[in-house]
Amino acid sequence: MMEAMCIVFVFAGLVCLGLLSPLLYAAATVLPLAAGLLRRLIRLIGGSR
Repeated sequence: MMEAMCIVFVFAGLVCLGLLSPLLYAAATVLPLAAGLLRRLIRLIGGSR
């Protein structure tokens, strides 16, 4: 019975990873862009004072 539970748990984990991988990929591409935009905003705010 425990073996079946382990198999189900591992399968659920793999499914979750499969669902999360596109989100992780999107985050990896969006985070540098967001950092660049924040840096630009900070530079604009700092320059206007």
